[in-house]
Amino acid sequence: MMSIMRRLVSVLARKKFKEMERILSAPIEHSEKKLFEIIESQKNTQFGMEYDFQSICNIDEWMERVPLSTHQSRLPYLQRIYDDPDCQALTMESPFAYLQTSGTTGKPKHLPVTASGSKDTSKGSMNTLMAFMMADNEHPKILDGTMLIFGAPAELDTINGIPVGYATGVLGRRQNKIFQRLMKPGEEIFNITDMDDKMRAYAKIAATEKITALQGITTLSLALMRRMQELYGPWLLEELKGTKHESKIRRAMYSDGKLDVAELWPDLKLFYAMGIDTDPYREWISKTLPDTMIWEVYGGSEGCFAGQMYPDKKGMQLIPHLTYFEFIPEKECEKPNPKVIPLSEVKKGFRYEIVLTTIGGYYRYRNGDMLTITDTQPYTIRSVGRKGRVVNLSGEKLSEAHVSNAITYACSRTSAELMDYSVVGVVNNGLPQYTIAAMFRNSEVDITEFVFAFEDHLKQTNEEFRVVRETGALGPTSLVRMVKSHFEDIVKSSHIQAKPIPLTTDRKILESCTIYG
Repeated sequence: MMSIMRRLVSVLARKKFKEMERILSAPIEHSEKKLFEIIESQKNTQFGMEYDFQSICNIDEWMERVPLSTHQSRLPYLQRIYDDPDCQALTMESPFAYLQTSGTTGKPKHLPVTASGSKDTSKGSMNTLMAFMMADNEHPKILDGTMLIFGAPAELDTINGIPVGYATGVLGRRQNKIFQRLMKPGEEIFNITDMDDKMRAYAKIAATEKITALQGITTLSLALMRRMQELYGPWLLEELKGTKHESKIRRAMYSDGKLDVAELWPDLKLFYAMGIDTDPYREWISKTLPDTMIWEVYGGSEGCFAGQMYPDKKGMQLIPHLTYFEFIPEKECEKPNPKVIPLSEVKKGFRYEIVLTTIGGYYRYRNGDMLTITDTQPYTIRSVGRKGRVVNLSGEKLSEAHVSNAITYACSRTSAELMDYSVVGVVNNGLPQYTIAAMFRNSEVDITEFVFAFEDHLKQTNEEFRVVRETGALGPTSLVRMVKSHFEDIVKSSHIQAKPIPLTTDRKILESCTIYG
């Protein structure tokens, strides 16, 4: 019999999905409506009065009058807020918390979050989750078990009495009460910052509960999968010896001590991915969890900007009624005064830097992300990566997007189940070249074919790479084996919300790697 919870949420999902379809059918109208709601509500802030929000009547005036902003340009306003949270420097509302960022591009930031900003972020995430519920009749069954959410501490410090914490912890506290009851663990595990202790705490829940969804910090979801498969079987068997869960562990364990997590989690339907490009890991995730659907959402400390709305459409759909979007064409990004275009002018197949305006006090804000528009009906994005993370050893100007797409292609060509990777640009004896440091789940991967497929895709998508490889200005790509996950090393050395590094020139990554063969 369908549970009352499932019945109620199914009704809500249908309502929300119909609403989203209506919004996606008129994205420009809804995005512009949101902009003028923001302008009206924030016109009396210090920022709004400085740029005369009250007299802005159209999009052209908005773009002409309000400058592009970055975290650096916002610092004077942020300092005023740190000194006096009620000063209304950027928003009429006072912040209830500061979100500490992952520090991907440098020192972690402390970003004020208001009730209205938090509400819009939750709406975006909830709309995406409701779309998942509507994608298959079996999906509402995730409400019949435990949704395992990976989070970080809600309170690390305070600034003038206002708590500082990570987004998953801070916003999790304000999550819908119904869903809070379905999600585990609680803050006592969110607050663990030691990677090993945190993963073991999650592993015990994952081995003893009816797990129906994995969500939250995706890098931690991947870390738990790696550890459950490779490391935790014997330990869990010993921990749960003599309990009702022992037989479940034994059934899922191979003779070598590794775990079949699909056997362990037969009810798992949702892998809710956020924060990283999951394409390179899809082969591994899909083969490890064949009955689980990867469902993506794109957001950050500034808000929730896109989510997957359809099971058969690759990519995520921009959510236009919560954010006003503008874009900088890729070739303009490094110019001091780049050309900026509205959503209506983006073209399919082109790459852009995203510019955001939200109710949370971000006005024409460059958050540093690049993305590719893969469709305009509805507006769909893929390959989200950081701006400026480019390696240029001999004129090839290799970007994170180039690397991620080439790695994904190589995995598809060779059926490689990639668990972790980083591509390192190096110079050996005067010859520049790239080395792929990779951790595969399956040992039978043809390394030569993998490297060939990787380079073949780069030659097709990056003409400069093709030229420098074929002229010998760039040496052949090599591949070495990661003995341990580099991503988990990043987490241990920085913090729990750190992200993988797909492309770098840091040779330290290679120090613990070994040659295949």
